[in-house]
Amino acid sequence: MSNTGKKIRMAQPVQQVVVDAGLLPKAPAQPVAAKGKGKPQAAASLTASPAAPVDGKQKINIVAPVAPQVAAMRQKLRQQSVQTQIARIDAAIEAGTVSAADAKTLVLTLAMKRLGAKEAAEKWYRSQKLEAFAGRTPAQMVRAGELKALVALMRAEGGQAKG
Repeated sequence: MSNTGKKIRMAQPVQQVVVDAGLLPKAPAQPVAAKGKGKPQAAASLTASPAAPVDGKQKINIVAPVAPQVAAMRQKLRQQSVQTQIARIDAAIEAGTVSAADAKTLVLTLAMKRLGAKEAAEKWYRSQKLEAFAGRTPAQMVRAGELKALVALMRAEGGQAKG
């Protein structure tokens, strides 16, 4: 259940072209007031960019639009990927092969979706006594190896909140 942190991104066609710098929009120059003196200093140009024009020319990137069919296919692939990952996690929970660190991460992720903030999820994980489990906290449940029951309870509560 480890995450490498890499995001898969399908390539989008990009072409770099050189255009006349005079055709590109320019940001207006604004005077900068001196601190404490009340006098405006010389106007500073805000048009400085990493790729400054050379000989009146500037390179720009043109990104090709994505067709609606391609965008729909990409969305479907993302959904299938998420469903596959959920199925893998569920299988690992069923088999009892989830490490304690991964179990804690899973429970905190589910709690963050419901509570909104990482700090609130951490507090809930360590101190919320669950009536359904004789007043034990989620941390105690994870340490006792009862991840399957805890995740089932959290998913049931999440389903009730949506419905």
